[in-house]
Amino acid sequence: MSGAALLAAAALPLLLGLLGSRLGGGLAAPEDGLLYRWTLYGMAGAVVLHLLLTVLDFAGVPWHPLLLAVLGLALFFLGRRFLPRSPERSGAAAEAGWGDGVALAVLAIFTLFALSGWITFGDFAFHWGIKGERFFLARGIDYEYLARDWNWVLHPDYPNLLPELYAVAALAARRFDADALMLTSALFFGMTLVSAREALRQGGADRFTRQAGLALIALATGAFGIGYTTAGGADWMLVLALAAAAPPLLRPPDRAGDFQIGVIAAFAAAAKIEGVPLAGFLILVQWARRAWRDRGPALGTALRAGLPAAAVILPWLGRAAHHHLFLESNTGRLDPGRLGVVSAAMLEAIEKTGPWHGFLPVAFLPLLLLLPRRTRPLAAAAVLQLAFDLYIYLSAPMVDLRYFVLSNFARLAFQIVPASLVMALVAWGARETERAGTSPAPTKAGA
Repeated sequence: MSGAALLAAAALPLLLGLLGSRLGGGLAAPEDGLLYRWTLYGMAGAVVLHLLLTVLDFAGVPWHPLLLAVLGLALFFLGRRFLPRSPERSGAAAEAGWGDGVALAVLAIFTLFALSGWITFGDFAFHWGIKGERFFLARGIDYEYLARDWNWVLHPDYPNLLPELYAVAALAARRFDADALMLTSALFFGMTLVSAREALRQGGADRFTRQAGLALIALATGAFGIGYTTAGGADWMLVLALAAAAPPLLRPPDRAGDFQIGVIAAFAAAAKIEGVPLAGFLILVQWARRAWRDRGPALGTALRAGLPAAAVILPWLGRAAHHHLFLESNTGRLDPGRLGVVSAAMLEAIEKTGPWHGFLPVAFLPLLLLLPRRTRPLAAAAVLQLAFDLYIYLSAPMVDLRYFVLSNFARLAFQIVPASLVMALVAWGARETERAGTSPAPTKAGA
């Protein structure tokens, strides 16, 4: 593994976080902890990079590391000059505990396994990695290459944020080093843990629940991430998106939450094709919350939450349609008669997914978590995503439906389980607080 490639893979997220921090005046809420703010800044910076590369792609300008550096610096200083700064954080930093130590240990172990190449996901070799290296060599998205008939295995119709991140890191290092790029998945895992920690705090969980819950989420997520060999895949991005949406959806709706959901939705839409409906569900839930509270249409919320995702989705749709990239395997007629086969295959997947150690059914907890008012918004987004996954199973023109479900249901559940555990812990903590005769309230702003 090249030291330069590892340095580039580590430096790129930091630079994207700095770029995204210029949006902190609208993106950060006073009650948000420092680590969670930087998680949002990193996601925002990734979206800005994606939009910048999209503009260069439309203009026919090749990606050059020096050009990207100059444009990034220009955007940073323009944001510093004209955009408001992040609001001051309210309260003191939260104390670290044993659960934080467990989470850091799990993250370190996952990172070592990822960098070793032992848990590299097969889709990196046959999909994300090939795209990333091709874009690196072509210095842009090679649509002619994606449109070739035999490249259906690459999922040419997928959004391209992940291979773009790989390509830009490779451009900075002047070589494509697959092992070094596995650091990206470790980063997404870490940002997921930060989001879960923040959600437990803002959800009003007591100290023990926060520490034990974070340890549980880290262990469950890490076990699947290692056992199911997920490094290098894009599923981590949707895991992060749903977990990062937890803090703004657990607290009362506000203007900062609109912007946060907007960035998170845009990030999800740029990550995978199933991230596009997830983006829509997150925006819909936030809009509905504001409309219900304000007893009005909440047009401002629709714009703040919807415009970033629209800026990602519309160019993707246009490019994919223009180059005829959409696969027939992604379209089909809804057939409710498949429900029996799909249900049986899901149960079989639950039984056979050893790396989950029994946690896969947690993906269905949002159905119950619709009942508590505190968890209802995030649970609604998760349930809608589950319904979309079921729709795909009932409509995709697959010959072997059972194999289709077995091949990807565990990964689809993986996208939902960490956020489901967060919701369950918040609901349980609120119930315990009510039994004690006090009302749940978030702790002070944390790290």
